[in-house]
Amino acid sequence: MAKKQASLGGSGCETGTPATRRRGRPVQMDMTAREERILDAASSLLTEGGFDHVTMAAIARRAGMSKRTLYEHFDGHEALLGRVISRMGERIFRPLQPEDEGRSLTERLQILLTLNKPPGAENSKLEFLRTLIARAQTYPVLSRQLLENGRGRLIGHVSEELARAIEAGEIELAPDSATLAAEMLVNLTFEDPVPRLLLCAECDASPEEMAQRRDLAISLFLHGCGAKNLGASD
Repeated sequence: MAKKQASLGGSGCETGTPATRRRGRPVQMDMTAREERILDAASSLLTEGGFDHVTMAAIARRAGMSKRTLYEHFDGHEALLGRVISRMGERIFRPLQPEDEGRSLTERLQILLTLNKPPGAENSKLEFLRTLIARAQTYPVLSRQLLENGRGRLIGHVSEELARAIEAGEIELAPDSATLAAEMLVNLTFEDPVPRLLLCAECDASPEEMAQRRDLAISLFLHGCGAKNLGASD
């Protein structure tokens, strides 16, 4: 009997049948990593297809998660898109870095007024604006967030730099006019998007044309403010 059992016990080794392995639990992402994955999925969908394609179901599919997981992180569709807009604003409109503080005021403004746009962002931005304008009453919070995290964020960065320039005596402006002056400079630097929304969404300015307009706007603005030590580029 022992011999028979031994022969049966060895048969598994002789046939080479692999032992069955117990599967462990899948690796769990922490909350921050999951949120970033959700935002990445929503951002890519927004860039690829516009507002109407960024549904909760589509985001869940792209992120490889359930809709229930999305709602564990965000209160709803509008809240999720609001976070996407905020994150895009943080990446596109960046404040100066410490190493830039020693540059001339012209150079500092050039850095602030150069947008760090991801590929495809311009067309998706126009489509998003078109849709959101049409549905502003349906998405009032999202509309406000778009202004605050886009143009509003940029004006804030420029206003802070102008306030420092006023304090340092680089320009002649009343201290309480820094925000208004920043708004005027931003308006000079960037074209009004409404004509493109209405007539020609494909008529993109080239990077060279945008830089030329930016530099002219800065030059006009600083000369009007009685700026000192403008730098060689002015």
